[in-house]
Amino acid sequence: MLGLDNDPLDREQAIVALWKYSLGGKKCIDNIMQFQGCINLTINLLNSETNSTLEAAAGLLRSISSINLYRDVVAESGAIEEITGLLSQPCLTSEVKEQSICTLWNLSVDENFRVKIANNDILPLLIKSLEDEDIKVKEAAGGVLANLALTHSNHSSMVEAGVIPKLAEFLKADIEDEYKVIRKEARNALVELAKNEYYRILVIEEGLVPVPLIGAAAYRSFTPALHSWPSLPDGTMIERTSRGPSRFGASELLLGLNFDGKNANMEQAKVKAIIGRSKQQFLARSGAIEVEDAKSSQNEISTNCQFTLLPWMDGVARLVLILELEDELALSRAANSIADASINEHMRNSFKEAGAIKHLVRLLDHKSNAIRLAVIGALERLSASNGVCQTIEAEGVMSSLINILKNSETSEIMMEKALNLLDRILDPSNEMKSMFYNGPVNGSKRESDSAIDKDASTGLTTKNDEMPMSIINTRQDVLDASIIVRLVEMLKHSSSNLKRKAASILEFLAIIDGSMDMIISANIESGLDAVFQQKVLSGTAPDSLKSQIL
Repeated sequence: MLGLDNDPLDREQAIVALWKYSLGGKKCIDNIMQFQGCINLTINLLNSETNSTLEAAAGLLRSISSINLYRDVVAESGAIEEITGLLSQPCLTSEVKEQSICTLWNLSVDENFRVKIANNDILPLLIKSLEDEDIKVKEAAGGVLANLALTHSNHSSMVEAGVIPKLAEFLKADIEDEYKVIRKEARNALVELAKNEYYRILVIEEGLVPVPLIGAAAYRSFTPALHSWPSLPDGTMIERTSRGPSRFGASELLLGLNFDGKNANMEQAKVKAIIGRSKQQFLARSGAIEVEDAKSSQNEISTNCQFTLLPWMDGVARLVLILELEDELALSRAANSIADASINEHMRNSFKEAGAIKHLVRLLDHKSNAIRLAVIGALERLSASNGVCQTIEAEGVMSSLINILKNSETSEIMMEKALNLLDRILDPSNEMKSMFYNGPVNGSKRESDSAIDKDASTGLTTKNDEMPMSIINTRQDVLDASIIVRLVEMLKHSSSNLKRKAASILEFLAIIDGSMDMIISANIESGLDAVFQQKVLSGTAPDSLKSQIL
């Protein structure tokens, strides 16, 4: 009855009957496949003008392609090309779209067909289907894209087609439980794309943060300070406004809920940091953290990866939480993830508000070289923002940097990152930037000062922008004879990158009062002469330094 010489109505009834029969399982599909030419006749019906025929034909192809044995036959018979033409039609029912895309979903399981499916004709249709009103169509399109992402050669075409922003929307939004499947498929696809360094940046720019999967057991070492007085994630203390504890402890329990909405002036970044910390600490304490990722990764090749993707608020809080654990591998991976995610001002400031700086500075003295290297890399990336750089210095990073410089066994890559960080801290232009952006204009009151007055009504003890004496003292610690000698030695024997940074730091030190004699006594002339003779170092830093000494 499927024959081309039969009446169209008879062919429609036949394809509908065969589709329903195929839903009975593999044995039924085996019986259908005994008749030669059934695949070609079914594909021919994809040109029908009747929706019921189109749905049945696509549905039968979906059933047959679900069996590994028959997947090659379906693809080699021209199903991919015909489905492409069918999906290009403007007025298709959701049922036809679902069956057609699910057929592609089955075929994309085979790596041999992924490149064929990921062409410039199908990709826009799949991305457009992500916006379909029918959730089943969304899920099918997401499933195809997730499978296509498993083949690295498809990544460039997928990214150029605009797949990252569309899939990221499903992970950023608070959506209902019925969207669980499309969320899983979107995460699978984006995780595969994010394994590429460049595409990872594009994913982060869409508001998603790569977070390492370390296993639920690693979070058992998390011990929150349950009885300590509350503070903001960045360390800002909440002032005790009550004279004494309430009878049943309600003042401590409800602390933070009695802010005056008219007077409170808490930054949005701080609010997000509080919410993110609360959510992640609750998940860790309840044993529910990473449970969803573990379930979704079972029997899934695409999710057998080392990280997941979370919205930036949750991702930042999760990474900061991992920094409080004991697992050394988890600590180094979290620090590396923070470095990767610190691509712009927003992300760097988010980590600062979430309290990442104090943990990173603490871990800079860890016994593990891998952790110290990962941490110094994270601090280096975070210090690109002037405000964050000041916070890093305020948290006491200078002593750790001095120890790294003094250690002759420090690796070159760690030394380079430490010098980069120290160079940014000592750079006097950063202080000028702070004065320009935060200083008073025409005698007006500083914005930060007014913020302090307003925050007083909320009970928050904010931090002053002025440089405290402790920071001034730590900067004086750099003017140590052994540090100066170490920097001069770098000018003579180190790589060009280290020489460049060492010269820059020496220039900054030279403008500090009382430092000139110490620099001259360290035989700075021999270091500069070695640089000029080798003609390796470029730029004006050594010239300016030598002119100051002479």
